[in-house]
Amino acid sequence: MTETETQSIALFFYFAFLDDQKAIEAAARALVFCRERKRKNPELKPSVALVASTKTVWNRYKARISRGRPNTSIESGWLIPEGVDLGPWREFQKTASEDELLTVIWSKILKISDNDISEGLGITSGTIRYRLGRALRKVGSMAQGVSKPKHGAPGR
Repeated sequence: MTETETQSIALFFYFAFLDDQKAIEAAARALVFCRERKRKNPELKPSVALVASTKTVWNRYKARISRGRPNTSIESGWLIPEGVDLGPWREFQKTASEDELLTVIWSKILKISDNDISEGLGITSGTIRYRLGRALRKVGSMAQGVSKPKHGAPGR
């Protein structure tokens, strides 16, 4: 596994869980699964192995996660740039379906192609595009609700 793949797995679980400790624990497990998949099938693309491994570990952890209730701290080492508002993401993480949440993370945060996501999950790329479109509409509406200035607010 490369440093980039390791970081991608860690980011996947950070944004999926919004829980520092569970993200670190799950990422460690997913790394093991990903390495094992690559060892069994050296021809497997790293991004396909990453999707399959993160989905496997997600399935094992999802029942233990309180979506929409972040559990993060500065001491954990996760650095969010100053001025970044995770409010819309927290709301999306809480209200989105599992398929929508995971697809947005793989596609838009980790920049994995629709074809690699579909291969990693064993579903069609059309299904991935449908889930992504539906999810992005939700994220967009949540971000608009946060960023819209109130009527009559200064700065217009």
